[in-house]
This record gives sequence, C-alpha cells and structure tokens, in this order.
Amino acid sequence: MAAAYWDIPYGPDGSAAPENTRYLRLHRPPDGVKAAHATVVVLHGGYWKNQYGIGDAYGNAGTISMGPFFLSKGFAVVELEYRRRDHEGGGWPGTNQDVLAALGRLRGLAEEEPYAEAAKVLNLEKLILVGHSAGGCLALWAAHHLPAAWSQVAVLAAAPVADLVLGHELKVSDEGDAVELYMKQAPTSPEALAEYRKASPAALLPVSFPLLVAFGDADKDVPPDLVRSYAKAAASSAPSLVSVLEIPGADHFDVVNAESAAWLGHVVPGLGKLLEAHWGPDAGALR
Repeated sequence: MAAAYWDIPYGPDGSAAPENTRYLRLHRPPDGVKAAHATVVVLHGGYWKNQYGIGDAYGNAGTISMGPFFLSKGFAVVELEYRRRDHEGGGWPGTNQDVLAALGRLRGLAEEEPYAEAAKVLNLEKLILVGHSAGGCLALWAAHHLPAAWSQVAVLAAAPVADLVLGHELKVSDEGDAVELYMKQAPTSPEALAEYRKASPAALLPVSFPLLVAFGDADKDVPPDLVRSYAKAAASSAPSLVSVLEIPGADHFDVVNAESAAWLGHVVPGLGKLLEAHWGPDAGALR
C-alpha cells in the first residue's frame, strides 16, 4: 500500500526523517482526486519551543486535524517542519528563513527525482498558509516575503502571535519569555526593536493578500487583546482583503480543531467566503 505522505527534506542535511528539523510532509490525496483546488501549507505553533512539532505528543502542537480536513475537501496539503528556537540556527531569523526555503522547495519538486510523482498532487497556482499561534506569526511573515512566483496567496492566521512587541510586553507563554527567547533579545534598544519590527507581522502592514484572522475570546494562551489589536490594524490597512472572526467561547485550540463548533461553524465558512470572494467559486469548496 502506498504511504500516506512523503517526507521531503529542504535543509542541508538531506534527511527526511522526522528527527530532521527541516522537512515537508506532503500528504497523498485520497483515491480519485486528480486536481487540487489549492495547496494548503500548515504551520504548527508551540511558542517556537523544540518539543512542539510534527509527530509530537500534543498532536502536532494542536494542528493534527488540519491535514485530513483539507484533504477531504480536495486541497493538497503540506505540513511544514522548521527549526525551533533552541535548534542550531533556529529562532529569528533562521526559523523564518526555513519557511521561505521550504516553500521554495515545493516549487522545484517537479524537476527532482524521486519527488516528481509527489509534485503532481500540488497546485502551485494557489497557496493557502494556515498558521496557528507562533505558526500564525510565521505564516503572516512569510506571506509578506514570498517571491512573485506565488501569485495567489491567502492566509488563515489562527490565534496568531502577530505583534511581537506587544507579545513581549504581555509575556506570552507559560513562562512569559517565549518571544524574547525566539528573538534572542528583548526590544529594549533601538537595534533590538528594529529586529522585532523586521520579524513582527504587525510592523509589516498593510497586507497585500487575502487574510482571515480567527481567534477565540476564551483563549488562555495567546491573549485575545493581542490578536484583536493586530486584526483591527490589519483590517483598517486593507479592508477589502482582511476578514476577522472573534469566536465567542472558543479557546486557543478550538480554532484549529476540525471537529470543534468554532472550526465548523465559524472558521470554515469564513475561510470559504474569503477564498470565493478573491479566487472564485471553485476556491470556495470549503463551504
């Protein structure tokens, strides 16, 4: 029986094993699916900590249901693994560079053996970045920095740590030091603040891509005020591109749980509406 996915390295060590911190997990579509509506790339969160990632004890830092859901709707699905903050070269800017390198690798797969078969399941015309929590920060940052070859890009930022300066002030994470450890410094000097502004999606506005920001008002991990502040600024900067969903009663993980009422009743129709508005009815297959 064919494997359910291909693990494809994009880092210099050449290993596609799960212990490698730089690889793509490209899911094999269900039998009978010939063309994908778009390619969905899922970026897990976990405050950039090493223990959270694909295959972890926490269900890919909470995003494990995203791949099967989008596959079932006719989308190509890639899960992206990256160096976290304590891996060699991880944190800012290495983690962010990993995301761009991985997306670049996708575009070259068709020319490489043994991945030419895998590349056939991709739709390189339309890219949807689905990022949760710290992964939401990475997805937003990447969308601002993608080369023009990705002509149609949309982002679902689910409970994103989208403002790193505010995240540092609010001491996000259990220990309160997640942003500072990721950035390797506090924003307490002009030079450090400049680095924060390079890394923080809030400092990169306006967006130039369709964006859905979804979060719950019962989130205990990323303060709703942080997401709310970013969402308001993003929507004000590009009202025709940005949609915002603040979901009553939803927590941090409801917004990426394919069985939750928040996902099925709010995020799915909201994302479908966004894609349909910007990419046409076929892209709205979620609804």
